[in-house]
Amino acid sequence: MQFLSPISAFFALSLPAIVILYLLKRTYIDTEISSHMLWNRVLQEQEANRPWQKLRRRPLLLLQLLAAALLVLAIMGPYWKQSNAPQGHAVLIVDRSASMTAKGDDEQPLMDQMKAQAASWISEQPSNRLLTIIATGEQPELIASRELDHNAAIEAISSLHPTFGAADNLAAMSLADSLLTQESDGEIVLFTDGRWKDAAEVNELQLHSSLRLMLASDSVDGGNAAIVHFGLKDQPNSDNTREAVLTVRNDSNAARQMTIKVYAEGSKSAIATEKMKAEANGWASVKISKLPGGAAFYKAVLEYEGDRYEADNMMYQFPAAAGDKTALLVSDGNLFLEKALLLAGVSTLKVNAEQYVPSAENGKELDWIIIDGDAERLLKDKNWTKLLREKPVWYIDHPDETGAVPANSRIEIAAHPITSYLSLADTHIGRLDEPAVAWGEPIVKYGGIPAIFAGTVEGKPQLRFTFDLQDTDLPLRPEFPVLIVQAADWMSGGIRSELGSSIADANVEVSVGSDTAKAEWMPVELLKGYGQSNANSPIVAADLTSGVINAPAIPGLYRLKEYDGSGRAAGDRMLAVMADPGENEAFGQATEPIAPVSAAKAPDTNTDNTEQMDRAGIGFGMPAAAASAAGWLALLLFALLIGEWEVYRRGNAG
Repeated sequence: MQFLSPISAFFALSLPAIVILYLLKRTYIDTEISSHMLWNRVLQEQEANRPWQKLRRRPLLLLQLLAAALLVLAIMGPYWKQSNAPQGHAVLIVDRSASMTAKGDDEQPLMDQMKAQAASWISEQPSNRLLTIIATGEQPELIASRELDHNAAIEAISSLHPTFGAADNLAAMSLADSLLTQESDGEIVLFTDGRWKDAAEVNELQLHSSLRLMLASDSVDGGNAAIVHFGLKDQPNSDNTREAVLTVRNDSNAARQMTIKVYAEGSKSAIATEKMKAEANGWASVKISKLPGGAAFYKAVLEYEGDRYEADNMMYQFPAAAGDKTALLVSDGNLFLEKALLLAGVSTLKVNAEQYVPSAENGKELDWIIIDGDAERLLKDKNWTKLLREKPVWYIDHPDETGAVPANSRIEIAAHPITSYLSLADTHIGRLDEPAVAWGEPIVKYGGIPAIFAGTVEGKPQLRFTFDLQDTDLPLRPEFPVLIVQAADWMSGGIRSELGSSIADANVEVSVGSDTAKAEWMPVELLKGYGQSNANSPIVAADLTSGVINAPAIPGLYRLKEYDGSGRAAGDRMLAVMADPGENEAFGQATEPIAPVSAAKAPDTNTDNTEQMDRAGIGFGMPAAAASAAGWLALLLFALLIGEWEVYRRGNAG
């Protein structure tokens, strides 16, 4: 029991006053004596005991004291809390965002604390209460619907794992509310850590049901630090070394001493270690020089004391492809092409096919090959055949009189890195070859005839123009340098083009070779404690054809392995997967409380929201009801009044 006005207990001082009044009251007692000699004895006896004698056998005094005590109690406003929680259908929203992997004071992830909290809450519910469970994520997932088996509901929650991608919490809350639209006694129960970056959007919802907020331990109060940038470049004037620049954000209210360690591909120990200091709520950068070159990837790891959230302490970076490429141009002369390649940063080694003899030694200096003319005669030479199999090749045909003449000048352009920003409108092409190309797809058609093919052979880019550049007006148009630069970039990138970085579970645009029949994600390194490093993830064939692939769900480094129809490797590229940056940003700022307007009771904007977000599970729209004792006290007072009247009626007022 609690009191609205405990200070009103001061009125209890009136009880001794009632007793004092009775003591001071003059009373006369009729006493019969046999002799006046006995009067003095009786008088002395009464005077000796009179103050206490007045309190003996005084039923009216007791009734008045009890009535006064009840009045004082009523003034203090006694009440007790009782939950007015609905007992109908309950929809549980389970927050499994990346921030739930943070550790509390007991070094246990908040996700584990939340599971125990949810299991305890479910076990306290009536056995006939319906339970629906929704797990948050990029799209909310319904994992149990109108479940009466509470043990099954607990098992469903226990089997959940955190998601590291972007979470659409607004969609989860909207789905939960829609399930209770027709149920007046329904309730939404949200298990979360309260760190929702989209809380402002959620708070604009008008819920049809009450909301109970169950917060996991909020003891992750030491602040967080995260790697926000990892840059890598070749070090100038050095022998195959690289330079890294790392930026760290400190979300703590105090300055931090931190350590940055850099690892290279295949290294079990750090190849560089730097200590740095970041001021409170500040940023700090560090430059690390003379990193050994030759590695396909580098990893930066942030270490500091009191770290609770580990998903943002790791970042991967891939070395940039060298700026200058060298291409072997087999041509009798093509001035426009040579100038455009120079603009693209490609150094060309121009040779005559009749005089140049390929060798393994000079092949090492070449990045790719351009054959401007008849390639069939080159394939008859074993040295040329060997070189063309080892390098990406760009073929430019020279159609003869047997070439196809387009019926019209209509241009059809497919989406491809080479054709970006191009329209090729009003371009004239006289003749085109019609080769049987098995390794690629047409990305440009002129008059319905394929004009440009693009694809890969054993993971190496292949490009084919089916028309002679010097037999068209294309080199005279402003789009020509753009076409050549984009084609050169695509040919150069295909030698070793990593996929870069992505947020977990996000869509990644990937261009796969035409000979790729299947592909899979192969983990290289994973966030410690999550996932299995030997568990490959096959990719749905439909995703391969669409060019959009879903990134893996757990932060780490992955290889995209491509295979052709016979199972041979057709490509191998790496992708760095990281947790949603919005999750670590929530540790460094005061997140808005989750407080959507509920139909049961709108939150009072003049009160402190934190009072409504207490850890007992009292949530917005579902406060504890204050059951007043005033009614019972009034009933008791009425009974006392009847008792006093009976005392007066019988003449025992004394």
